[in-house]
Amino acid sequence: MIIYLIRHGETILNKKGVTQGHQDSPLTSKGMESAEKHRSLLSKKNIEIIYSSNLGRCVQTAKIINKFVKKDLVKTGELRERDFGVFNGRPNKEIVKELDLSNSNEVAPNGESFNQMKSRVLKFIKSLENKNYKKVLVVSHEGPVRAILSEYYMINFNSKKCDSPKEAIYEIEVKDGKIKGLKCINH
Repeated sequence: MIIYLIRHGETILNKKGVTQGHQDSPLTSKGMESAEKHRSLLSKKNIEIIYSSNLGRCVQTAKIINKFVKKDLVKTGELRERDFGVFNGRPNKEIVKELDLSNSNEVAPNGESFNQMKSRVLKFIKSLENKNYKKVLVVSHEGPVRAILSEYYMINFNSKKCDSPKEAIYEIEVKDGKIKGLKCINH
């Protein structure tokens, strides 16, 4: 199975330097343009279904792309960004004073750790193989993309190799419950 993986476009809170987590914010015009650029490339990939985080910024991105792809859109909480608990919607500079973002096991108060989010996302990604699709589009967030990249490369999520530009489209091969191949198809 092939998964095309993208992040949502830029949001208003991204521009303001706010950690969204499970808080939501609409896309900026730049974020909408990014989704529109994705749609022409993705419309040629014979995608059978779209799975999106159920947070509005991903759903908005998926809907823009789906104007060309024209497939069922399934929204799920399993693809959500890390839950930063009490820090959802707070400025990034406040959070780094309170939470060790380099520690993948540190649980945000009333939230989750990076590793808890990673486990949730990978379980979902690997479960898609059981649905017998050949090509799937997944629209998610920076944290889940970072989790998938760290799993594939078997490296720490803070590694430079796990950085992913908002505009990147990743093509991932999932086979026998494992991520077997990964490449960026537009950078």
